[in-house]
Amino acid sequence: MFSRSRYQVRGSSSTSGRVQPGRASQGTTLASTTAWMSSWSRDPSETFMSLGSPDSGVGSPTHGRGVFTCCGVPMGRPRPTIGSGQDQSAILEVGKIDWEAAINATDHHTDRFDAVESGKPVIRRGQVFKLTVHFKRQLIPHRDTIRFKFEFGRNPFISRGTRVLRTVQGKELDNNDWGVRLRTMSGTHTIMDVMTPADCPVGIWKMSIITNFKDDVKKMQTFKCDQGIYVLFNPWVKEDLTYMDDKKEIEEYVLNDMGKIWCGTSKRLRYRAWNFGQYEDPVLDAAIRVLDASKLDAGARGNPVKIVRTISAMVNAPDDNGVLEGNWSGSYEGGTPPTQWQGSVQILTKWFESGEPVCFGQCWVFSGVTTTVLRALGIPGRSVTNFASAHDTNCNITVDFHYSQDYSKLEDMNMDSIWNFHVWNESWMARPDLPAGNGGWQAIDATPQETSEGVFCAGPAAVSAIRKGEVGILYDAPFIFAEVNADIIHWLCPDLETEDMVKLKMDTNGVGQSISTKRPGPMGIGNSDRLDVTDSYKATDRSDEERAAVINALMRGHSSSTTAYDVLKEDVIFTLDDKDDVLIGQPFSIFLKMKNTSKEKRTVEITMHLETTYYTGVVAEKVKTEKFTVVLEPLKDNKSSITGVPDEYLDLLVDQAAFQVSAIGTVKETKQVICLSDDFRVRAPDVIVKSDGKCQVGKPCKVDVKFVNPLTKILHKCMFILEAPGLEKPHEIACSNVEAKGTASMSYTCQPKHAGMKTILVSFTSKELSDADGFLTVDVKPAATSAHR
Repeated sequence: MFSRSRYQVRGSSSTSGRVQPGRASQGTTLASTTAWMSSWSRDPSETFMSLGSPDSGVGSPTHGRGVFTCCGVPMGRPRPTIGSGQDQSAILEVGKIDWEAAINATDHHTDRFDAVESGKPVIRRGQVFKLTVHFKRQLIPHRDTIRFKFEFGRNPFISRGTRVLRTVQGKELDNNDWGVRLRTMSGTHTIMDVMTPADCPVGIWKMSIITNFKDDVKKMQTFKCDQGIYVLFNPWVKEDLTYMDDKKEIEEYVLNDMGKIWCGTSKRLRYRAWNFGQYEDPVLDAAIRVLDASKLDAGARGNPVKIVRTISAMVNAPDDNGVLEGNWSGSYEGGTPPTQWQGSVQILTKWFESGEPVCFGQCWVFSGVTTTVLRALGIPGRSVTNFASAHDTNCNITVDFHYSQDYSKLEDMNMDSIWNFHVWNESWMARPDLPAGNGGWQAIDATPQETSEGVFCAGPAAVSAIRKGEVGILYDAPFIFAEVNADIIHWLCPDLETEDMVKLKMDTNGVGQSISTKRPGPMGIGNSDRLDVTDSYKATDRSDEERAAVINALMRGHSSSTTAYDVLKEDVIFTLDDKDDVLIGQPFSIFLKMKNTSKEKRTVEITMHLETTYYTGVVAEKVKTEKFTVVLEPLKDNKSSITGVPDEYLDLLVDQAAFQVSAIGTVKETKQVICLSDDFRVRAPDVIVKSDGKCQVGKPCKVDVKFVNPLTKILHKCMFILEAPGLEKPHEIACSNVEAKGTASMSYTCQPKHAGMKTILVSFTSKELSDADGFLTVDVKPAATSAHR
């Protein structure tokens, strides 16, 4: 789809048209160049330029006789030798530019971008990059002035830091400011060092080179570079607000283009291997367009706080025609089901090419795309999964469920919900806009749940502040705090015209479980590479520190639920126990365990419900209901159960095959109320991906794939979806129907383009069963070299 041919640098001036890239020959030594530049510097009293000339758009030199020096000693004017055929009286004119894209990319950690292979300059701010300028005659320091102009955005202004003019100089460069330094000279070839400041806006900058005689500013030549400069954040440089000193974390959270996103339930953690693909064309251009298409002022695009907040708004479609359209209905006609995506490349490519939102996404898809955009722009970023995640719609920092007098759910009043899991992002940066101690990981959320300042976005909220319940700190900390640490309150609602609600029960540890991301390092087997970051968001449930954070959040958030925090005595303990590894198509049982801690008999009247649900906690279909009466002897325990069999549940399943089991009832003697619920899922089998291990750049590499149908019925409209960054572009491979308990298999041959560890992702989908996937990591060897080389 995208050409991989070398990019041809194009430039224009009053006398030049299209030109080809060139390479400078071996230049003079740095010492000799320094002597040249010393002789080029003028007396400090002489001004080189005045920025922003209203006539020409460039600065104007102040005329006068300069005193030339070398190593501080006054010297006469040097008389450079002009090569034969060169017109000494002509204004210095640029012939062509070599961006030295490959050399700079190695120094700037951008060498894996496809754009660099096309010859485009992709650099990180706050760090010198080199370019070779080929003039049409030799530079004469005492006669010629060279200025570089850099412009950014639609309407560049000097006052906004989006328009910069700098004269070529000889002194060392400082990454607090723009600067251009002549490094070496050889005939008409010059190598320049260009410095971008560590806080400059990120995106594509335009560059022009302006030349004129020092004593005649009216005669000038302007060479406009058609190729823009891709400027990214630089977490390797301390002056950049995204600076990260842990090199292993930089490798994972900036440079790694493959990762895992966790989903499932807190008792059955399941990961999705995800191709972030930030290096593949046109992902970098799409990431920049995310910012270009936003309402963010160009001058603010150096601030990572503003950038990540904009990304969280632009990755979703409401408000701004952003990247992804969300859909939680279970019907995905006209688009791709969220469970079929394996990475961000196809999504960002479709959006970049069409300009229309891509259909469809759910939370892990929004998060995966957000991670890609963050890493493409150079901001350390990762996808983070919170299990049993609260959705607090009214920002009172509690999740409230309401029941009628007979303990039936009042669904029209139950606006809050608890998602089986929810995936958001963390981005790494300093926060000079907040009190000290709030830098580091910042939570952002691109899934369109609630609006913030009138827009569907969330964050950045300092994770350190969330842990302490400091919800008054920007941005959207109350909502994110509730997601990980809200208490669940069950209310009895009699006739609300005459009576107040009565609190039935409060659960203080049901929300915010096993908060997960991928740890730095290679892809591991199963969950071996999972990093648990729960402690970053909250102290241990029910600990004094955790309770203090909740009360702090309630008070600072002016919650309406503070009156619910009293203490109830309960002497029967109830727990739900479910299986954590059930294959789809198998039967299962869920047990309600009861323990009487009193020295008196207790009678439990309980109703258990089994329902299929969307992962957001919304009920899809009711499977069955069972009622029990259990007598508990003093200090004894007992249990009841509800069972699901394939014939009852298979046709009622929705995305991700999730269930919710709930138990509601009372203890007859004490009026103790039981309100318990738990979520779980039945899983699809893994897709098995194998290779002979003989993978080498430029040679065919065979991959074998197999999937076994676990159901006792035929699977129709079957398809394998393959994604292998660095090996192959994403594509789909249709296969025939799969018989009951039968096997689908395929073999595929790809031809690696890059050496190193590469991951092959394969998923299987059909009309009756989806959400099955697997991956294989292969070590691609470099291309063989000839013996004589």
